[in-house]
Amino acid sequence: MEKTKRFIKTFLIIIGFLIFNIFIDAIVGLFVPGFISNIKTGNILNSKDFAAYGILAGQILKMIILTFFIKKRNKAFVAKLNRRYIQIEKIDKPIKLVGVGLGTVGFGIMFTNIITKVFAGSELLKSANDLMESVFKVNGPLDGIIIIFAVVFGAPIVEEILFRGVLFEELKKETSLKMTIFLTALVFGIYHFNILQTPNTFFMGLVLGYVYYKTKSIKSSIIVHAVNNSLVMVPILDQGLSPIGIVIYVALISIGLYSLKNLNKKTI
Repeated sequence: MEKTKRFIKTFLIIIGFLIFNIFIDAIVGLFVPGFISNIKTGNILNSKDFAAYGILAGQILKMIILTFFIKKRNKAFVAKLNRRYIQIEKIDKPIKLVGVGLGTVGFGIMFTNIITKVFAGSELLKSANDLMESVFKVNGPLDGIIIIFAVVFGAPIVEEILFRGVLFEELKKETSLKMTIFLTALVFGIYHFNILQTPNTFFMGLVLGYVYYKTKSIKSSIIVHAVNNSLVMVPILDQGLSPIGIVIYVALISIGLYSLKNLNKKTI
């Protein structure tokens, strides 16, 4: 009976979490890009070219809501467990976290190239590419700044607080540590729902969950996420599945594995 209750609570936490995020993304994504499009082009129908504005606006709104939610949960956790809701211990040597981020970059680029090759010509791949092009379309300097800010700063901070912070801590009360890391990674993958991102973000989510657990600091997973998002935007790193590309990816993955293996609270 107790296991059934925990299963139901776990399921409801995940569903509620997804509904919260999808609802905000849908509402903000419906109005903000259209509003910006109307200002810049005079045509609301060009809203898909300004998707990044909607993403950034959604991140800001979520952060505002999270500020109040975390403040409330902090009081409960301090009273019951004598610790913060989201752990945020000091980071002394973040270089290993940068190494872990390099590993996720190498794995992510290589895996994305494999997916692209396997699904070449499919409607799934075409839809994913169209989505990525609309998000990263640059119509001027301001658009570029918005995209960089949303990808390099907004996503790592907000997504880590959401997934490795709120979702991780809520699930950990109901299930084991391993299952918590797995489920947060799975939901992270589902949230980035397209053939190019979902498999990669699932594996990345496993790494980020482990990093948060191992270092007991949300700042650690934010750093890894930020390094990943920064470097995937560097075109020269993506050499397809060419020999030089494989060498680059394997080198980055090796650095990541070494950093992850030696990652522990005392040396961070």
